[in-house]
Amino acid sequence: MLIKRISIYQEFHCIGADCPVSCCRGWKIPINHEIYLKYLHQKGLFGAVLKLLMIKKEDLVSFRNSLKRCPFWGLDHLCTIQKKYGTDYMPLVCVQFPRQLYHLDFFCEETLYLACPEAARLFLKSVEENQPFLFEETTGEVHYPVHTTNDDEAFLNYLVKSRTELIELLYQGFEFDCTAIQHYGRDAQNACLSKLPLPSPLDYFSETQEYILFDCALLNHLFLNGFYHPMLRKSSPLLFKLCKKYINNICNLFKRNPKAAEKKRSELIRTFQNKVPNSDRLLNRYFEYYLQTNFLDIFEDYSFSKHVFLGAAKTAMLQIFIGLYAENKKAVTNEDLSTIIAVFERRAPQIEDAIKISLPSSTRIRSVTGPRITPPIP
Repeated sequence: MLIKRISIYQEFHCIGADCPVSCCRGWKIPINHEIYLKYLHQKGLFGAVLKLLMIKKEDLVSFRNSLKRCPFWGLDHLCTIQKKYGTDYMPLVCVQFPRQLYHLDFFCEETLYLACPEAARLFLKSVEENQPFLFEETTGEVHYPVHTTNDDEAFLNYLVKSRTELIELLYQGFEFDCTAIQHYGRDAQNACLSKLPLPSPLDYFSETQEYILFDCALLNHLFLNGFYHPMLRKSSPLLFKLCKKYINNICNLFKRNPKAAEKKRSELIRTFQNKVPNSDRLLNRYFEYYLQTNFLDIFEDYSFSKHVFLGAAKTAMLQIFIGLYAENKKAVTNEDLSTIIAVFERRAPQIEDAIKISLPSSTRIRSVTGPRITPPIP
């Protein structure tokens, strides 16, 4: 099998107890069937503890997490199962995280999920050194299942080529929120529905750039209808603290005085730009990394508009959250950024729930030379 590994993949090593945001906290830990059977047949006190701490709901088996943490996460911040019995007794998700193993039948792609602070640190290191996120190809056996029901190899090859061209757009100076990219997503979506020839992203170059206006109305919609949840207080204290700042500084202020809220949003963007090294590059590279890790999801659902817009929305919200963190701080270190990106990434997929709902009518595209027009948003 052809295996494509993202350039930072081989550099990753779990830092264990030194991790500032452990993956043993804040998530339900699913247990794959093979390990579940091993636990059921485990004898002695350890077997009794395993059976007591497992819960099965329908087809999902997981560890009980009443404390919003894995019950086997020790006081030393290490896994007690791994220490005593090795990785052969750990759930598959624990062994693989933060590796994303994507089997597309024709080839596999292996990347790192930025919800891990160490993976986010490697991402930031590449941004700082201005290194591209390339796929290194090799061949070998894979032991994870196929993740798609689509067998259209020509369409998959088109998506790979389009992803490369979109990244070229970013390198040519088009930014993550440029509507040329959104226009491509819209037209590719329509072409799929109408069974017309699919366009190339490179056809959307223009000397005049227009941008999606991620104003307070749109950001609040994404935040309140997908991203935020009160349970973040227990599962992710740092993210919850930033969410409360967002509610106070943007949401509540927007209800009383929309203009004042927009002014505050602009201040947060300036804070991000002033206190984060290579701030513009960071945003584009974050969107680029999203394309490398998520764009091929279109192979399964054909939803160009949704996936292209979701990447831009995630990038815009991350900018605001880093701005909230950077307020009243002299500087923001890469360690700070890697932690913020990790906690943000753990919740960011929920933004997809918000874009399934009708977006606010006030959302517009900002043009540097022309009038505002209705944006191509799914």
